[in-house]
Amino acid sequence: MWSETLGHCDYRPPYLPQFFGDVARAIPLSGHEDLLDLGCGTGEVAFGFAPYVRTLLGLDAELPMLETARERARLGGIAIRLVHARAEEAPVDLGRFHLITLGQAHWFMHSPATLARIDRWLVPGGHVLICRPLARAVGGAAWHDEFRAIRNRWARGDLAARMRIGTDEFFAGTEFRPLRQIVATAERTVELEELVHRALGTPDTSRAALGADADAMIAEIRGRLGPYFKSGPLVEQLGTAGLLYRRRGGD
Repeated sequence: MWSETLGHCDYRPPYLPQFFGDVARAIPLSGHEDLLDLGCGTGEVAFGFAPYVRTLLGLDAELPMLETARERARLGGIAIRLVHARAEEAPVDLGRFHLITLGQAHWFMHSPATLARIDRWLVPGGHVLICRPLARAVGGAAWHDEFRAIRNRWARGDLAARMRIGTDEFFAGTEFRPLRQIVATAERTVELEELVHRALGTPDTSRAALGADADAMIAEIRGRLGPYFKSGPLVEQLGTAGLLYRRRGGD
């Protein structure tokens, strides 16, 4: 599903570089740790932590995402092992890890089998990080709300319903407890056409999801949001939010 957005996913709100350093200092990471990124996609989270850990392993259910991650790793000179599997079906002997990350992915992995594997893969005293990028208009501008409303009207599938699974619900019934929240923020300008690509870069409003309706959605975005951009790009606040978890008692 996410692989259907390749070509547009770079226009989604990014993970901010400073977020990874903030997490590394909060844990803290010494550079000798092993990291497992579940639902790694094209590698944004794993690559962000590359300077702070010893080894990287990325796991994803979609081969096109892994192929893109492999090429990005090659171009960036980053060593990473990539495994094609669903988290709930991955080998239980995949390895032991000091940090397990889930970036915009925990909604799709909510199952007893996934939780059992996370518990097995995590070393004593290790951390689990659930994180996601965010975006909102500076000053609560109307254009941002309108863009969201347009996307919601055209959305297909159950992505929105899945995204209602919070982190507390994800870990319900386990020994994992929240330890610390970490948030990094920045501002940048955004162009109208970037919003078009952002919509197409989200699975429930991708061309694969909408088919022939995709062009109608694009026309609505341009038509309704165009007046806001008459004077040029607008300012958007970006954020990356993460919540660190450990087992009860730090075991």
